[in-house]
Amino acid sequence: MTAAYCVADQHGLRTFMGLVKSYPQLAGVRFVLGVAEAGFYPGVVFYLSMWYPKYRLIYRVAFFSSAAAVAGGFSGLLAYAIGFMNNFGHLEGWSWIFIIQGLATIVVSFVGVFALVDYPDTAKFLSAEEKRFIKQQRTLDMDDDGESTVTQHILSAFADWQVWSMGFLLMFINVPAYGITFFLPTILNNFGYDTAISQLLTVPVYLAAAISMVNVAHFSDSMKIRFPFIIASALIGLAGYIIQITDASTGVKYFGTFLAVIGGYSGFPCVIGWLANNLHGKYKRAVGTAIQVGMGNLGGVIASNIFQAQDEPRYILAFALEIGFLCMVLIVAVFTVCAYHRANTARIASAKRDEINETEYAVGLYVI
Repeated sequence: MTAAYCVADQHGLRTFMGLVKSYPQLAGVRFVLGVAEAGFYPGVVFYLSMWYPKYRLIYRVAFFSSAAAVAGGFSGLLAYAIGFMNNFGHLEGWSWIFIIQGLATIVVSFVGVFALVDYPDTAKFLSAEEKRFIKQQRTLDMDDDGESTVTQHILSAFADWQVWSMGFLLMFINVPAYGITFFLPTILNNFGYDTAISQLLTVPVYLAAAISMVNVAHFSDSMKIRFPFIIASALIGLAGYIIQITDASTGVKYFGTFLAVIGGYSGFPCVIGWLANNLHGKYKRAVGTAIQVGMGNLGGVIASNIFQAQDEPRYILAFALEIGFLCMVLIVAVFTVCAYHRANTARIASAKRDEINETEYAVGLYVI
């Protein structure tokens, strides 16, 4: 329910962005919008983690995240259509993009206020037996909060190495993901297409990314591993960005944008879910996920400033930076999985010495 109110606040502000008359007004409203939406994504990930066990979580996160990719595709269509509304109601076409999207989402968010419940225990549509089943499925692979205080759990999240490692991993994967998202119409326009056609050409790219994201998450949950899919996604993104800095034909470069967007989007749910899987206790998981997503959003700040006008039309420097950040994804992911593997090995050895049953110590093992 809190998430629904958060969405209503965000898109109320987004609607007002369509009514501003100057850059300072736009920047001011956008700042307040950023404050309003800061807790939304980590809140959704935490919410899903309270309903689904670890090896069913990534698939749900991917379904939620793929909505952003689908929205990106429809935004291209919407931007093309709204381009014909320029000067309608004495407003420019770009203003109507904010107004229409904002109002539509506000309507949906109010439905969410009444449809969403906080936890399985408070869900009136579940029977007592169904509530017990959900709780049992989750407790099979997640420790509870124990006897520690809320403050201790919050501090433990800040002191946990994996929170910061995963935060940097998300930041590094977000730079190429956000970079190609922010500037894809401009990139396609520099391929020689006009503005309207460039908007339309973004649609199949985002739809392909959404399909890939859900499929990657499905196989990640089915195989109960995260690391290989993050590596594979980064390598696909690398191939796409390398194509962009070559002298390849326009058709080949357009194909490269598919690889770049798919690579950036597909690994995203795995990175988010990897940390959520390995943080035990709902308070620590909530704070740790918020830290991770907060660090990840810094990738958007970087991405919005690397495509410079003086680098048109090829944006060699921007694409080279995207390649560098994807290489950092590979490095941090390898470091993290090695640390997890070492910790798991130590825990297994200790459990065997103490003759602890495998089903008991398996709960504390890190997901790889």
